[in-house]
Amino acid sequence: MVTACAGWAVAVPLPEQDSFYAEPAGLADLANGTVLAARTIEPQSFLQPLPAQAWQVQYKTIDNHGAPRAYIATVLVPHREWTGEGPRPLLSYQVAEDGVGSKCAPSYALRGGIDGGPSNAFSETGVIRLALEQGWALVVPDYQGPDSDLFGADGYVHGVLDGIRAARAFAPAAVDPVAPIGMWGYSGGAQATAIAAQAHSTYAPDLRVSGVALGGIVADLESTMSGFNGGIAGGAAVVGLAGLNRSYPEADVAQYLNESGREKLAASQADCLHDAALAYPFLDAAALEAWPGSITGNAELSTVVRMASPLFRPGAPAAPVLIHHAVGDQFAPVDGARALAGKYCAAGTPVQRVENSIGEHATEAVLGLPTALTYLADRFAAKPAPDTC
Repeated sequence: MVTACAGWAVAVPLPEQDSFYAEPAGLADLANGTVLAARTIEPQSFLQPLPAQAWQVQYKTIDNHGAPRAYIATVLVPHREWTGEGPRPLLSYQVAEDGVGSKCAPSYALRGGIDGGPSNAFSETGVIRLALEQGWALVVPDYQGPDSDLFGADGYVHGVLDGIRAARAFAPAAVDPVAPIGMWGYSGGAQATAIAAQAHSTYAPDLRVSGVALGGIVADLESTMSGFNGGIAGGAAVVGLAGLNRSYPEADVAQYLNESGREKLAASQADCLHDAALAYPFLDAAALEAWPGSITGNAELSTVVRMASPLFRPGAPAAPVLIHHAVGDQFAPVDGARALAGKYCAAGTPVQRVENSIGEHATEAVLGLPTALTYLADRFAAKPAPDTC
């Protein structure tokens, strides 16, 4: 049985080997969010069917480098009839893609693709199942785009918000034009969600966002990279540096690396976070430095890292926000989440901040689920948003 499942999963081609992902010409003059192509898929979670009709939708947007591109989003509509008040809500769920290879993309995971082993996206299909069980329609964007631009913040903004536009415009999904919209993500997915939500009112004011849920958020990317450093998943820093180098080539991140660092960078160009973490456990970033402090104490590199940090980017969400976080989070220190909540509060955004004294980064992904689901359900029901500011 295991052998059959594994063989079936491997048969799902990687995105770069799949003709559906090929980008058409003539994108520049199209409106952002325009649907370019679509196909029906059989959505999977841990190699088991998801209770939804689903499509992969290709849509036009703008990547992190300002170029018109064709991104992919998975649109899912539950089989169960919506029985709540008003039209069926639409939830944009951002997985923690956390990788620089197409195998890390949620569209690949949702077709049952596990080439090279399960990714963060593969593991988060369980959360997608829970959201579908609420009766909500979902759009799950490959917000890093066809080049897997990890930490490409402007690309995140466009990929997420234009993905919502595409889902609303995609006729087979039958999303009501006045349906409430929610945004949700955990860890790196919360980072992308926050970055997009902070730009929502300027980039996509046409979207009616009712609520935003952020769990275990990477608010300050630099502190998160420090949290990984030297620990059991220390090798993840290699994928992080690869993402920064790809998304911000003008920064020439490779110049700050020694020969060993450049070799690791070259070897990780298609890795998900867990690949490098397993390859280089307990890696100390200092072992990659071209000179002492070239990574760990470099003001120029810090400026680039801040470009992908919600805490240091302009704007605040126009919609109410939930921020739930484990106090003992070792990878996304709670001080960053607290500072982000303060930033949003100062801008007048209603924020509900929930801190869990039990657990750490991985456990909060599970323990915080009821809080996030309830929060979103209440926003979709137009209940008054709690405010702990």
